[in-house]
Amino acid sequence: MFRLNFLVCLVAFGSSALAFSPPSSMSASRLHSATQTTKTTTSIFVGLEVVDDESSGEDATPLSPFDAYLPTETQIEVAYKDTLVGSGYTVGEKEKQVLTIKYTAIFIDNDSTRKPKSFDFAENFVCKTGSNGILPGYEEGLAGMKVGGKRIIRVPPNKGYGDEWYKGTIPPNSHLEFDCELKSIAQTPQEEIMVQIENFGTARLAGIIVFGGYLILSPFFT
Repeated sequence: MFRLNFLVCLVAFGSSALAFSPPSSMSASRLHSATQTTKTTTSIFVGLEVVDDESSGEDATPLSPFDAYLPTETQIEVAYKDTLVGSGYTVGEKEKQVLTIKYTAIFIDNDSTRKPKSFDFAENFVCKTGSNGILPGYEEGLAGMKVGGKRIIRVPPNKGYGDEWYKGTIPPNSHLEFDCELKSIAQTPQEEIMVQIENFGTARLAGIIVFGGYLILSPFFT
């Protein structure tokens, strides 16, 4: 009887020790390793989270006509870009305006590595709208400019000098760029006369007046 009771107590004590004893060092190491592996795997999947691509070209801003201008045969429209907006009179608000323009003109082509070649420059270029004194494309590009404004105008051959040499200076099918400043607009006969005088030169005009007066009055001095 004593022996039976002793065996029952021994079995009960062993079961309790097995159920509540802490894991061995090897088991703890394996558990820690498994936990770390799980965390690493989770981190990898988090790092590979798929993000929607918001940089699609659907909402990209289209190029302006000026920036999209290509000096090719298919380019047949004038393009321009304002670098400074002026004030006062506007080109095109009346017919037959006399414009005074400062400009530099260059050739443009497809070779972006080649320096653009300048072919013309004017400090005070005076022209009249609605006449043959301005290239069709240049006058089209000037429309809407205000006095004091600055604008870069690109003109294709069909609205420039065409497919033939011009005065031995401008090759056929040349694309042109005018960097211009609108200095003044004359809209009345009085303003037009003043522009012509300024363009002719006040000193030169004064000399002609003095010389003409001397010729007229010289008979009275003899």
